[in-house]
Amino acid sequence: MKRPSEPDAPVMPSLLVFAIAVLLFGSPLRRLWLAEGAPGYLPFVVWLGVIVLGGWVAHRSGGHDA
Repeated sequence: MKRPSEPDAPVMPSLLVFAIAVLLFGSPLRRLWLAEGAPGYLPFVVWLGVIVLGGWVAHRSGGHDA
């Protein structure tokens, strides 16, 4: 039996994914994946990771019909 969820339950994981994306793209951490010798596709891999993480969080938090 599925337990009733709180109205703001899916919002909190989404905010966590948003905070991770801001940390990756808006802080000095981006120097790690934008380094001089880094491959050109690495920023796209980072974006893909953020998208996959967001999709996983949405799926796990009940953002789908089961």
